[in-house]
Amino acid sequence: MKIQLRSATYIAKALNCRQTFVDLPEQATLLDLLQELTRRHGQEFAEVAYADEGYPPEKLAVLLNGSSAAAIGGLDIKLKEGDDVLLLPIISGG
Repeated sequence: MKIQLRSATYIAKALNCRQTFVDLPEQATLLDLLQELTRRHGQEFAEVAYADEGYPPEKLAVLLNGSSAAAIGGLDIKLKEGDDVLLLPIISGG
């Protein structure tokens, strides 16, 4: 199945694009998508996406079809053909 992936700022730099499509097997989850991106883009993506302990990503806001993944089921959400995933950096400070 084909998933639209969009990203911004330094995440887009780590992925070498702001928007692309990713082919995943049927029944893939958001976690499967992030693992595939890590496999494809290696350490550069891992450094901008994950905490030192690895999964779950603590440096990313993951939106699925405009809704926060954290609010609708987390990384175990099963994806479907045509889903739109947006990866944004979590910004903190004051």
